[in-house]
Amino acid sequence: MIAFDSTGRNLVLADDAELLVHDGPSEGPRWRRDCKSPLIAVGATPDAVISVDEDGQAVWHDPLRDEQRATAEAGDLARAAAISPSGHVLVATSDGAVELTPSGPGRRHDWPGATVVAWGVGGRLLVGDENGKLGVFGPAGLVEEHQLDAPPVAATWNSRGFWVVATARKLLRIEGGAVHHLTGGPADIPIRAVACSLGGDAIAMVLGDNLTIVLSWPGRDNIGQLRYLDRVVDGVQFGPEPWLAVGLDGGDGNKFDLSNGNLNRTDTHPGREHRRWMVQVSVHPPEPAAAPARPQPAAEPPAAAKPKASLGSLLGFAAVAVVIIYAIVRFGS
Repeated sequence: MIAFDSTGRNLVLADDAELLVHDGPSEGPRWRRDCKSPLIAVGATPDAVISVDEDGQAVWHDPLRDEQRATAEAGDLARAAAISPSGHVLVATSDGAVELTPSGPGRRHDWPGATVVAWGVGGRLLVGDENGKLGVFGPAGLVEEHQLDAPPVAATWNSRGFWVVATARKLLRIEGGAVHHLTGGPADIPIRAVACSLGGDAIAMVLGDNLTIVLSWPGRDNIGQLRYLDRVVDGVQFGPEPWLAVGLDGGDGNKFDLSNGNLNRTDTHPGREHRRWMVQVSVHPPEPAAAPARPQPAAEPPAAAKPKASLGSLLGFAAVAVVIIYAIVRFGS
């Protein structure tokens, strides 16, 4: 898992119960802490680092030093957790979702079997259960609910005004009270995580153990791809443009520059094993918007537009994009 705040100041990773905090711009280590239980989520704001463990405890830390500022308890085992850009925590439990802040527990939302949670804006949040049922809550309570044809595995808010929900085989867009198909995934590589850029113009997802793909929105073109040869991806989060942060098993991470394909790695904390890995990088930034065309004389009608390719077919785009194999062996990119 990985967290990268909107200013790029703080970069946070986890390895089982160990919290690992890095400087965002340099990727250098700041401090680390052995927490009491395995962590299920980490978060970062410009002024705080947040950890959530499987016992349902959220802790707010000073980002510059190993110092706890506040704790709050969900009161039950945590199945999943989401952390908002402002540092509020939403924990999924067997009974539903619990909001936590540094002041303590807040609202509780009944949703038995909750396994997926996500923050929206304006006090909105989403909860999904193991049977594929989704609920969207607002400040006054339940706003809408939907039944999916498969259980959700991840969800996030897109700043352009909709939810992105992943099942193992597809991405869905929930907007205007309806569920819309966003893109399909390969049958043999399940989707495991999803994230949206701060401006909403890019959507990243993790497929299987070692593949990360970034799609443009609304074009749904493949603009970036990372395929790890010997590591497992366990989370993605966008920071300030053009960066996508990628968390790896064992508490390591990369920062992926979507404008040019450069790849930076997190430096190893003193006393931890220094790991190396290889990754195939493909990048194809969106073309800049073209200037408005001048009026032209009438001509033959244009051919019908080709249907948008599915995610499965987009996996082959590396054949026409820049492809680089990085050997991640030491500091920097």
